Amino acid sequence: MKIIVAIKQVPERDAQVRIDVSGKWINEADLQWAMNEPDAYALEEALQLKEKHGGEVIVLSAGPERAGSTIREALAKGADRGIHIVAGDLAQRDALGVARLMAAAIQTESPDLVLTGLQSEDLGLGQTGVIMAELLGLPHATLILQVEKTENGLKAGWKLFRRNAG
Repeated sequence: MKIIVAIKQVPERDAQVRIDVSGKWINEADLQWAMNEPDAYALEEALQLKEKHGGEVIVLSAGPERAGSTIREALAKGADRGIHIVAGDLAQRDALGVARLMAAAIQTESPDLVLTGLQSEDLGLGQTGVIMAELLGLPHATLILQVEKTENGLKAGWKLFRRNAG
């Protein structure tokens, strides 16, 4: 099974964020960067599926050169390969623009499954993965909490949690 996991490098959760001189983005000069937490969950799910069923986990990230450290982190956790779309203009792109970059980069990979985090911790749009799936003509679902391999393909599911009334 070939699984692609989209990961994003975002400012550390407790970072002091300041607006840059343009007033349209953040000043990145003194920031520390980390893997987006929801993407780390997607990576962990992919690695568990690989351990259980075999196959290959490929991480995909778009961003400047510094995003390579996040790809290396994913490789250290067990991913087999990384695809880095070097792009320094992501702040000027909307979700469709980023999804187009990512879809083009994995189109020839023919993955069995593409996992993304629910949303990024920096922008919180939650649209890029859904748009990417649509561009690739792949079925998609959001807020998946479990993935199983079956004889006929993959089964994705979610769990409903209820609080006791008593």
